[in-house]
Amino acid sequence: MARKTREEAEQTRHLLLDTAEQVFWEKGVAATSLADIAAAAGLTRGAIYWHFSNKLDLFNALCDRIIPELEILDARLLDSNINPATRLWLHGHSMFALLHDNPRIRRICGIHHLGCEQVGEMAPLLLEQISWTQEKQAKLQQVLHCAQEQQLLRADVDPKLAAIGLHSLYGGLIHSWLLAQDDRTIHNNLSALLSPYFEGIFKERCWLQPLPCAAE
Repeated sequence: MARKTREEAEQTRHLLLDTAEQVFWEKGVAATSLADIAAAAGLTRGAIYWHFSNKLDLFNALCDRIIPELEILDARLLDSNINPATRLWLHGHSMFALLHDNPRIRRICGIHHLGCEQVGEMAPLLLEQISWTQEKQAKLQQVLHCAQEQQLLRADVDPKLAAIGLHSLYGGLIHSWLLAQDDRTIHNNLSALLSPYFEGIFKERCWLQPLPCAAE
């Protein structure tokens, strides 16, 4: 009986997260109450408070669902067996492919970019967002530093500044695409949109040459 209870509790938790994902996407986070999510799931508010202490706790649990897929992207980005410029090129394309092909990741990223005000009870998300941005830029900088060591970067390019610019480019393109997902212009022309930046920081289109990278 205890095992069945645990299984039922887990099913309820997944139902609440599935419902929150849909309601947050449709209404935005600020306009959605825990009571709204409970009603949409056909459950009581008590069921939500059994699993989540507040809306921020639920929102964080929702975001945690896509971490495994994002960690796979990061692992590939840091694969030192691949030319670092190629890693960055593939990373950008892989992010868009994941967004395009995975509805859950698309919705959760959309909620983050478009439907979540980082004020009031959700204010702690701002610090988390800053930390996440710094972490992502640090990983890009690590790969760009490897490219610099292999003399793939142009002489006047600073890896730290290039990482900030590249992260901003990725984020801006994702934001623009999430605003108009039926418009396939960005998806169909991603290489053309990324190429000017890569040509500005790398030598001789080296990102299209998957040469082994020296140990980082």
